[in-house]
Amino acid sequence: MKLKTTFYLLSLAAMLTACSNGDELNDMATPPTQKGQVKQLAPNNELFARRNGEKLLTGAYTDPEDYNHYYNDPAVAEHVNKLMCEADTNMAASLNSVEITDEHLAEVKAFVEGSILSAEKTQYAKMLAILKWIHTNIKYDYKDQDAYSVFKNRVAVCQGYSNLMVAMLHTQGIKATVATGFLANTGGHAWVYALADGVWYVADPTNRTNVYRMKADLSQYKATLQPWNIDMPLAQDDRFVYDFRDKHFNIRQVLTDEEQVSVPFGALGYRITAFDPIDGINEHVRELYLSLNIYSIGQYVQGLKQHGSNLLNVYVLNEENHNINEYDGCVYSIKYITTGKKTTFLKLLYAPGNKTEIKFAPIAKITSKLIEGLPNVEVIHFDETTLEFQDYALTGCPNLKEIHINQNAKVSSKAFDDLPAGCSIVRYDPAQTGIRPILAD
Repeated sequence: MKLKTTFYLLSLAAMLTACSNGDELNDMATPPTQKGQVKQLAPNNELFARRNGEKLLTGAYTDPEDYNHYYNDPAVAEHVNKLMCEADTNMAASLNSVEITDEHLAEVKAFVEGSILSAEKTQYAKMLAILKWIHTNIKYDYKDQDAYSVFKNRVAVCQGYSNLMVAMLHTQGIKATVATGFLANTGGHAWVYALADGVWYVADPTNRTNVYRMKADLSQYKATLQPWNIDMPLAQDDRFVYDFRDKHFNIRQVLTDEEQVSVPFGALGYRITAFDPIDGINEHVRELYLSLNIYSIGQYVQGLKQHGSNLLNVYVLNEENHNINEYDGCVYSIKYITTGKKTTFLKLLYAPGNKTEIKFAPIAKITSKLIEGLPNVEVIHFDETTLEFQDYALTGCPNLKEIHINQNAKVSSKAFDDLPAGCSIVRYDPAQTGIRPILAD
């Protein structure tokens, strides 16, 4: 059967798997602090979370620039499988991001029971009947992808196929959620995970009329259906909500109202590797502490940019984290060098929403759009080692009033092309006023 495809990457998504026992997982070795690495200046280093026996989900390629592996990564299906072994299945009882009104859902329910189902008694049989009807009756084409529109128009791409299937299953009391990720040799894709008669199944209504058992059939689908996101939360406690996002076990929401929040090292027995709170941060939180386990704050930093307006500082355990570092309360991607040289900062990822003045990390060259989307920042101080500003180095800073740069810096004519009226560029003498990086001995 020829596969139908979609040509854009879909977001939000899926839950997977049936539980497997006795998983052998490797741990992450932490290199010692290197000479010249930026010191951690957090006010309370005791707030950083530490290991407590959590297992590391290993094997997935999470660098989006590593195209050969990032877009072909069977390990992520295994990761979701392991997490779902421990997840709260009640989280799949909600429709989550599948939007449909109660009135429209009642209409879909009446249709399912009157036109799709007949003598099916088990949830498994009902699931197969719904899957077969959607696969047979929905035409593959681009149109509205919400569940009710697909139901009425009988047209969708993979996201719409999956949204409708989850809605139909929901009418029969069958827990289900949408997964988005990568369809091998094709591109971005969406499919469904459903819990029927106590067993998790993997269903691809766009391309197939049969299902896989999550646990028993993992080897059959993991190389083909590779989940990057799960639509449902995996777990919740009184402080955080957890999910699987951008191929990471992620903090989805901060519930606690503490002013200083230590992001946990793990949950469900597994290591948390991302902090991208897309569902919000409690308004009372002012400082975040990210330990060595956090590899990512989101590929697009959506959660922090949307919900971090009350934050004053984000602290990272710099001496041990080799993926991100903090400098003056802001978070940067870094390159860790084992030769004893200082850490190389690559890009500013996030500046807390309440910061109006930033001391920028020591980056030699500010390339195009390396700094963008800082709506509240008024003053930026660049380090004395920053000696080149390329075209469009700084954009999206509507309230910027002053930029302080080394008097010897080379500045492209379009480097600051997007500055607000009245913004001043101040050149300083580094021998007298330069902002020097704080380095370990």
